[in-house]
Amino acid sequence: MTCYNAASTIQESVNSIIAQTFNNWELVVVDNCSTDISLTVVKNLNDDRIRIIALDKNHGRTPALAIALENARADFVAILDADDISSQDRLQQQFDFLTNNPNIIVVGSWYRNIDQHGNLINEVRTPTTSVDVMRQMASDNPIVNSSAMFRAESARAVGGYNQKYLYAQDFALWLALASIGELAILPKFLTDIRRVTSSLSSISSNSLILTADNYELYRKAQNLSGLTLLDKLHGKRTVGLYGLLYAWRSLQARKFVRALGLLIQNLWALPLVAFELLRKGFNSLKSI
Repeated sequence: MTCYNAASTIQESVNSIIAQTFNNWELVVVDNCSTDISLTVVKNLNDDRIRIIALDKNHGRTPALAIALENARADFVAILDADDISSQDRLQQQFDFLTNNPNIIVVGSWYRNIDQHGNLINEVRTPTTSVDVMRQMASDNPIVNSSAMFRAESARAVGGYNQKYLYAQDFALWLALASIGELAILPKFLTDIRRVTSSLSSISSNSLILTADNYELYRKAQNLSGLTLLDKLHGKRTVGLYGLLYAWRSLQARKFVRALGLLIQNLWALPLVAFELLRKGFNSLKSI
């Protein structure tokens, strides 16, 4: 778990780990130099299985995750963000699945999106089998970070979290792991994801970097093994939309040369943008 100024939510998140039916866990909390009482909240929970690493400055999300992975001592690593919630049986379910399926190196779960007050927004059911998860990754990342458990040795073998990606580091890791093993998703709702406007990915100042990350990663995803022609077409659509969105956000940032290059490279996708605008409105592109 990485943390930055999460005092309002981190107690509920950590308590969801303390309440696990699987007891043999250690929670590594990497605090990214919070300026609120996040650390005090965690310390007051008074559980010896919680290990806190307090950074002396904010290193950013990806370096903090890398530090957490480096310090993890278990064979399996589960991720939970400091504002998300795990079901009581999440760790047991995923531990059993990885133990019984040595060919799988990452397992996620279905998840619920909740608002800042914990109210249900919607439920998300994703593909579950390794083949179908791989196919969907060409156009849409189906493994939400806080639902994932993976083999620590495998993650370290592919270099862990790629420091190049500031906000889509989880997807980058899944793509790297997909090159050496299989990925799966349990068809059970084991995680609640809190969707709030203050999250890293929703802050406008981060949107350009996030779009750049996703544009590059979905281009890489087109090389996944086992993709059908339809998968590749869906993937090409995603790449094109991200390319034009990247061009637009580069233009807003006054990166004119880059914006022009991206526009020329992805000009073919303009009819797709027009279709999306007619079908769902401008917010459909902003939410990509």
